[in-house]
Amino acid sequence: MKRLAVTVGLAALVAADPAAAQTVLVGGEGVTQADRLGRAFQTFSIFGGTPGIAAARYNSDFSLNSFQLPISHSFAPIETGLFAGATPYAELTLGYLTADQTFPLVGADAPRSVKLSFDSWSALAGAGLDFPLGNGFKLRPMVLAGYSYVSADADFYGPNAATFRSLVRGVLSDATLHSVLLGGALQLSYETRLPGDIGVAAQVRYNELASIVTSASSRYLDGNGSFGVATAGVDFDGPTGWQLGAKDIRWIGYTRGTWLPDTDPSVLGFNAFAEIGGGLRIIAPDVVRGVRGATVRASVIAGPGVTGWLVSAALVF
Repeated sequence: MKRLAVTVGLAALVAADPAAAQTVLVGGEGVTQADRLGRAFQTFSIFGGTPGIAAARYNSDFSLNSFQLPISHSFAPIETGLFAGATPYAELTLGYLTADQTFPLVGADAPRSVKLSFDSWSALAGAGLDFPLGNGFKLRPMVLAGYSYVSADADFYGPNAATFRSLVRGVLSDATLHSVLLGGALQLSYETRLPGDIGVAAQVRYNELASIVTSASSRYLDGNGSFGVATAGVDFDGPTGWQLGAKDIRWIGYTRGTWLPDTDPSVLGFNAFAEIGGGLRIIAPDVVRGVRGATVRASVIAGPGVTGWLVSAALVF
């Protein structure tokens, strides 16, 4: 057991720059050192639950599957007082993300490889006001608050697999992290109509979130973090001439970009990407109370170190 030593890293175990990686040093009595693992865990919940980041299948150093249920609603404009003319706005984003990657291991009596798996659940609520700026522009400052839960597991393959799994218990195997999310966002949007009944909507949004750990399965995961998320996009829609139940169907096309400026690319394997896609939208504001219609869409994702795709259906509130 004195010879039982190996370095296991998270998301960048085999990165070209080991100094930038999240690492775990395992010895005969368990974990002897871990670097920046808590922040790496929190990155999964930020990526999986922030509005504007595509809920999609990502292929990078990790295989990521992100699922989201975004709900948003704009209320009637304020008629009097300091904020007269502003429109209250609220949103709720429920996110679920899975991630896994298999890494080779080196070291005396070490297993051949380890598969790291992560599951992240998050709920992020936002509230703010839309201030019309004129000429189709609108500014939306928001406050954000939420909760995230991340669990991790490590499956070792080869000699001493069971021993190594027990050595990293609570850190990489049977590991959990609970965090409160607090922050804010600022969004600038623009809408206009072009000849031929073509609608154009553009938006730029920046989110700043603090992740505050409330409980963790190991002291190595106990560390608060701050995350920035920037998203931008342009959406187009136009008439198809089709109808469904006397309701108009419109085509949609869009391009979007996402950048996580405070996230080391070694964590997920990337920290920026672009998305291009299209689909159909049905306009049906009087069928279900509060629902204005529905969309089906598909897109492709590409960026430094990542590719992906998305097929989705959603209600428009």
